[in-house]
Amino acid sequence: MKRMPVPELSIVVPAYNEERRIGPTLDMFSTRLKRNKVRYEIVVVLDGCTDGTGAVVRQKAEEHGHIRFKELKANVGKGGGLLSGFLEARGEYIAYTDADGATPPGEMLRLLKGIGGYDGIIGSRWMKGSKVLDKQPLARRIASRGFNLLTRAVLGLPYKDTQCPAKIFRGTALRKIAAELDVTNFAFDALLLFMAKKHGYRIKEVPIEWKDKELSSLKMSRAVPMMFFSVVKFRLFSKIK
Repeated sequence: MKRMPVPELSIVVPAYNEERRIGPTLDMFSTRLKRNKVRYEIVVVLDGCTDGTGAVVRQKAEEHGHIRFKELKANVGKGGGLLSGFLEARGEYIAYTDADGATPPGEMLRLLKGIGGYDGIIGSRWMKGSKVLDKQPLARRIASRGFNLLTRAVLGLPYKDTQCPAKIFRGTALRKIAAELDVTNFAFDALLLFMAKKHGYRIKEVPIEWKDKELSSLKMSRAVPMMFFSVVKFRLFSKIK
């Protein structure tokens, strides 16, 4: 991967078969970050893609110049993709978001500005003041909120929305946490926050503007039980209590 000057902000984007959505997302973030004169890089992790996602990302990397990518031969899941991307990210702050563009770049900039003396800042779709432009289907919302409630009970987390794909951490803190995580599925977000809490890192949760995107391949009926099982297993057997 091409080396560039150390950025202020690294944004890691895991992508599995996202050829229809990732191009506009990369354009949107690159244009806005350049306009705001942020020293940035976007690290896309191609997670064993079998469609044209790689070709789209390579084209956008040539167009924008601050996009790098890492190509994994096999699909390792969202958490595995993020861990791989964190190893590549060189920024003072490391953010991550989804390839679908549900989090507007303006919100990511607002999080960066608001991190202050905290070790991390996370967006929440469920806090008062949040703005959800296109809501998820009711069944998906129920499953998401249910998982969050169960997770908060098991892990002792205070956050209203552990799964929102808009988070920024200080690079030093995130790299330390990532070195101790090996969860690769969609429970990754909650367990990352659990590890942050155990290390004594201060995380701020703020309301966010967010827009549901169609075409998601995640099947909640299967994903939620698997995610919750991962959380319980981690809580029972993790060396960090």
